[in-house]
Amino acid sequence: MTRYPNLELLEYKAKQLLAQDAEFLATVEAYKKENNTKYARYDFNVTMFPQVWGSTCGGFDVAEDGSPAIGGSAMTKEYTTVFHETLTGSYVIFFGNRPCYKVTNPNEDFINDMQKHRVVGLSEAKTRY
Repeated sequence: MTRYPNLELLEYKAKQLLAQDAEFLATVEAYKKENNTKYARYDFNVTMFPQVWGSTCGGFDVAEDGSPAIGGSAMTKEYTTVFHETLTGSYVIFFGNRPCYKVTNPNEDFINDMQKHRVVGLSEAKTRY
């Protein structure tokens, strides 16, 4: 049975991830300087959709060190949740309740995949987006 993601928890995780991301923080500082303000309000738009993966790894098809992930060969349905931070245009992609990757300057492939509700796993996202 596929579990629904806890959106409040995912939002918290997205904020924590972005708060530790140097590229994101630099973009926020540039915004503050450009707009002559001390504060920047983060706002998220959230999209959630189911995806079916060819293995139990889902979108986590590689480990952090780049080595292949080990999983069972069973069709697996899992919810994909995409948090779009509107101030900087950053996207944080979750599979299930786990963050997988961030897209900073989305290209046309990413936008098209989002519209089709079919974003790629971690190994392909590194070069595709």
